[in-house]
Amino acid sequence: MAPTLCLNAGSSSLKFALFDPTAHRGPDGLPHALLRGEIDAPDGRTIATVVSPGEAARTLHPPHTRGDVASETRWLLDWLVRNRPALDRPALVVHRIVHGGTRYVRPTVVTFEVLRDLEALADLAPLHQGPGLAGIRAAADALPGARAVACFDTAFHAGHPESETRYALPAVWYERGYRRYGFHGLSYESVARRLPALLGTRAQGAVVVAHLGSGASLCGLRNLRSVTTTMGLTALDGLVMSTRPGALDPGLVLRWVNHERLDAREIEDLLYRRSGLLGVSETSADIRDLVDRDEPRAALAVEMFVASVVRHCGAIAATLGGLDALVFTGGIGTHQEALRAEIVRRLGWLGFGIDPDARSSRECPPLLSPPGHPPVLALEAKEEEVMALGAWESVTDEGKDG
Repeated sequence: MAPTLCLNAGSSSLKFALFDPTAHRGPDGLPHALLRGEIDAPDGRTIATVVSPGEAARTLHPPHTRGDVASETRWLLDWLVRNRPALDRPALVVHRIVHGGTRYVRPTVVTFEVLRDLEALADLAPLHQGPGLAGIRAAADALPGARAVACFDTAFHAGHPESETRYALPAVWYERGYRRYGFHGLSYESVARRLPALLGTRAQGAVVVAHLGSGASLCGLRNLRSVTTTMGLTALDGLVMSTRPGALDPGLVLRWVNHERLDAREIEDLLYRRSGLLGVSETSADIRDLVDRDEPRAALAVEMFVASVVRHCGAIAATLGGLDALVFTGGIGTHQEALRAEIVRRLGWLGFGIDPDARSSRECPPLLSPPGHPPVLALEAKEEEVMALGAWESVTDEGKDG
């Protein structure tokens, strides 16, 4: 059977994975990838890393600038045809789309109408929605016979009660879609699927999952479902991020308009591209650079990031009535050991701690906490696996409806 290709366009990288719909799945129900990789620019140069089971990782150099998702998608599909001739061309291409609005709360086969609806949401996620839709178009041009399915980061939070989705504004604005949606849902779902095997019955309790990467947010789970999250209408709210400020007094925006005479485009650029770690440090948006810099501004940026995570963890603990477990995921959450340890140290009042032996036993062990303490875990996000499962289910359901 033809494989399924998953494209995951984030704010700082393009991840991809190829799956066989008929292959054996793991105990958590997630499929195993035939190959996977990422197009990134950690030092300003665009590189692609490709990993296949049983093979050493390959580093490639695409001939374009990181962030041009359409070119990256075309390059990737061409590379697959030339370097994996034993594989059939993908018959199904699955795309991560950050914002689904109120209408799209499950994986959806892409039609012209769906694409038009998603384009209308682009201003709510300017760093992500455009690249995700560009990937859909590029894949459709390169694989005209393949079916496209969109999976949405907002969907995992769609069951929140109105008290969590409403802003304290007149009802007319809520009815027009001005509400809290939440994001990183595919990452949170991938964690929630694995928690029962790792935590047993404790997985059904109060759990905070910290998705820490270029974009960062927290999600409070109960019974493995999203109860609350730190992002809202857009991906600006909540934690300090690479280039986004996180929680912000809206009076700042009013003052920028009324006193500094900034227009909407200037404010959007400031909030999405020039704030956060970059704005504070004035040198880098990449926390990997900042933790190694012996500069006061770099140290301040890192401190503000850590403090924002701790502050919002405390708020979610209050909402959930305590915490039974803490899970880190995302690039920072799984790979920045010192930052992770500092966050856990500051959450010691909730009973959390780090076991030094567990931390040093391997690069990223799942369980990091000492015996007798609430579990702290570090888990790689498996967004592409969740996307593949959702797409297969949506195509099957469409066939039944037809």
